[in-house]
Amino acid sequence: MDRQLLNNYADKVVHVFDELPSAVVEVTDVQKKMLQVHPAVESVEVDKPIEKSAQATPWGYKAIKADQRVPSTLSGKGVKIGVLDSGVDIDHPDLRIAGGACMLTIAWSDGCVDSYEDTNGHGTHVTGIVAAQNNSIGTVGVAPNAEIYAIKVLNEYGDGTTATMMAGVEWAIKQDLDIINISVTTEYRDSNLERMIKRAYENGILIVAAAGNWGMNRTTGTSTVDYPAKFDEVIAVGSINEHRMRANLSSVGPEVELAAPGEEIYSTILSGKYGYLSGTSMAAPYVTGMAALYKERYPEMTNQQLRELLQKNALDLGETGRDKYYGFGLVQSDRNPLSHNVTIPYETNGEGEVKLNMEQAASAFQTYNVYRFDSLIAKEKTASEVIDYASSGTLYYYVYPVVNGKESSDFVSVKVENSGGPLLKDVPLKKWYNRFITFLHHKNVMNGYTDGTIKPERSISRAEAAILIGKSLGMDEPARSTRFKDVSSNINASGYIELLAKRGVIGGFPDGSFRPYNNVTRAQMAIMIAKAYEIAGQEGTNFTDITSNVKGYQYVNGLAAESIALGFPDGSFRPQQIITRAEFSSFLAKAINEDMRLIN
Repeated sequence: MDRQLLNNYADKVVHVFDELPSAVVEVTDVQKKMLQVHPAVESVEVDKPIEKSAQATPWGYKAIKADQRVPSTLSGKGVKIGVLDSGVDIDHPDLRIAGGACMLTIAWSDGCVDSYEDTNGHGTHVTGIVAAQNNSIGTVGVAPNAEIYAIKVLNEYGDGTTATMMAGVEWAIKQDLDIINISVTTEYRDSNLERMIKRAYENGILIVAAAGNWGMNRTTGTSTVDYPAKFDEVIAVGSINEHRMRANLSSVGPEVELAAPGEEIYSTILSGKYGYLSGTSMAAPYVTGMAALYKERYPEMTNQQLRELLQKNALDLGETGRDKYYGFGLVQSDRNPLSHNVTIPYETNGEGEVKLNMEQAASAFQTYNVYRFDSLIAKEKTASEVIDYASSGTLYYYVYPVVNGKESSDFVSVKVENSGGPLLKDVPLKKWYNRFITFLHHKNVMNGYTDGTIKPERSISRAEAAILIGKSLGMDEPARSTRFKDVSSNINASGYIELLAKRGVIGGFPDGSFRPYNNVTRAQMAIMIAKAYEIAGQEGTNFTDITSNVKGYQYVNGLAAESIALGFPDGSFRPQQIITRAEFSSFLAKAINEDMRLIN
């Protein structure tokens, strides 16, 4: 943050965030306009109101089969949950709080007089649904032994702002929480809040939020789901009644992911008492509590894996499949058996190769999918062996049966201790590109820099790309003079560049140069790899931004047809975008090894 700029253009700097280059400031209209046009400022947003999502006057413990949890001893123990709300009744006899924080001073200077003590009641009710103690009084929460952190973002009137919510999410990141429950909504989209939510998700936090209480009566658009539930990184939860019907006030839209009990829910309230409330605010903590049980049972799972398992186990309501009223359906206790008759032995060779013996899985399931952490690496397989590549460390695989083309919610997990694998210090084991880079390292193609790093997220130069492609083709070329005026024998890649040019794999520019230090674009990557591995070009395309006017378009289409070069979720390929070393490694690995042609 440019603090001097803030001081020059704001009456008061209220708060500076650590996780994002953002700040809360008080400004005049003139100052706001000056900030909006300043070249160093990306965006200026007005702090917007947020509010509690409950409406009025519960049951749902048995509806989500919390009483049938497997094993029955699950209680959320060891799982850290942040409840972003109006705080909590610290002295309530049915609640046990691990800690908390108040964020209201960002909006009101005197907003945190009572720290994270609840002066509204909403947060206390939500917290009880998640974690009321399993004792002889009151009620019981879904995950009574979870570690609860009360993050106060609403005042005594149930009001807050997007900035108080941002600060709450940031606090959760810093405390390394596992799950956050946000039974707080706003109808306003805020780009900075979205960025903070993304940051939390990238840090492995599972985020659950109330969909909102607009029903189907909102006049703007087809979706009535509020923010932050509307963001892609958030599980948006709708509300149902005792008859498994959508509650009238529950918001609807394609963003709804799960449904949970939300009508007349009995839970803790202020002054050590109990009461009933209704709304999607009450539904969200049922999902949060259930997610805590999942996390306790499968501690190695990522937030994305837990999210997908919640979806698979949901009880389908309404239309078959996901719909705008119930999402994937009513959240349910995980019913996968504690043990399986299927075992999956494995072998590691000390050089990055991991062999999974799938004989029993192939016999029992016939067809199966394999996930490495949360990445699908083998789809609809029947083989008795799956080979993967990973650097040193502990990794988990999950094998799901595929029945009639549909992946089952049951699975077998495999813990692999790959202590003998290569040490790739800047290629984390859980990163999507680890398997591709390890494969190339195993093939002696990508060995990294002299300091032992790979620098996977750095852009790749034309010279570096030439070396990698050359090595992948079995070349070991010494430096030499070349046909290009800017590639002399002093350049390490010169031998590879000359031989690849001789084979017609790479070419230069009209002025006779090669420009070895220029960055490689995605389109240039496609041309190089397609020519190197003799992959035929194609005219037809499924990419929105690939036309005959794009140089090398036919090679892009050819690689896409072979599932080597895939595009982005919006249907684009982005041919002129600079490619990173990690991305290049994935395309090259898939060109070499057909078994890796599944995901980006």
